Amino acid sequence: MPTKVDLYELLGVDRNAGQDEIKRAYRKLARQHHPDVNNDPTSAERFKEINLAYEVLSDPQRRRQYDAFGTTGGPQSGGPFDGVGFSNLSDIFNFFFGEGGFGPGFGAQTAQRSRNYRPGEDLHRAMHIRLEDCLQDKQIELKVERRELCEACQGSRSEPGSQPTTCATCGGRGMVMQVRDTLLGRMQTTLTCPECQGEGVKITDSCRACRGTGFQQKQRTIEVTLPAGIDHENILRIGGQGHAGLGGAPAGDLLVTVTIEPHDVFIRRGADLYLRLPVHYADLALGASVQVPTLTGTENLRIPAGTASHHEFLLRGQGIPRLRGSGRGDIHVQVELAVPHKLTKRQRELLKQLREADLEAAQKAHGFFEQLLGRDWE
Repeated sequence: MPTKVDLYELLGVDRNAGQDEIKRAYRKLARQHHPDVNNDPTSAERFKEINLAYEVLSDPQRRRQYDAFGTTGGPQSGGPFDGVGFSNLSDIFNFFFGEGGFGPGFGAQTAQRSRNYRPGEDLHRAMHIRLEDCLQDKQIELKVERRELCEACQGSRSEPGSQPTTCATCGGRGMVMQVRDTLLGRMQTTLTCPECQGEGVKITDSCRACRGTGFQQKQRTIEVTLPAGIDHENILRIGGQGHAGLGGAPAGDLLVTVTIEPHDVFIRRGADLYLRLPVHYADLALGASVQVPTLTGTENLRIPAGTASHHEFLLRGQGIPRLRGSGRGDIHVQVELAVPHKLTKRQRELLKQLREADLEAAQKAHGFFEQLLGRDWE
């Protein structure tokens, strides 16, 4: 498109034309140059120019900018169409005229493509894994049953060798016009064709393989990659592995909700793991080295003498890999005094002796402090 073009000349209106005159000129030219009614190879480009010009001149702010600088993007812009937000032509015509507003056959091809273009639905599945499966990337095969395009008719819904016929009620537009006399005058409404349900065609010989649906149910095995560090109820999206679409539309996605089975030992919080470790009284009092379970084996933990019950230790880097970060979380080990429920006679005797020794030591310590408090230090 040339960079220097007079938008008023393009629409055939005077520079002082009002909005109503600009709109009438636009409608007339749009009807004349629309590609569905004009087979001239240059009509599509001309049609775009007309719409772009209308977008500028119908907007008061853009029109003032154009009148002042000859562009819509300021004095440094390169052409009269700079800044124009041209988008979907069918949306423009539906706004001004309604579907089928240019008369029989106008826009039918575009409308038909729109009605037959149906993106596939997403497919939802659940996957149950163990906590150990979160330590590294894991490939899992998931069997799914989904709708795929019929192998016989390739989604056309017609028996191979036959063709659908144009709907006689709407003439292939998929829409019908309803005219009513009201208190405000004659009202015209565009409705979905009740005969073809808006498709514009009638299937006279349905495909026997899919019974005219265009789809067949197929079972497939999809390989799903679980990233290291995946957490409970995370959702994986595998693009294009859902139900098939019609009319060249893309398939939906496969959405996999991951659930992680509860672990016998660990409680997970993000990338960190928590466990309670029962420890003998003697180990807490005297100190000891104990083996702590991990998801890959065991790790040695040194407990200092005199450690209190419920004290927490850290095994750094022994947790779960961070899903969107580097490194791994930690294992939080909370030591707890292990109290036996059943004792042998020998154990009872030893515990009684230990208790008496503890009481005796406490009494001696108490008497020592009393002597200190009662001593004359002068």
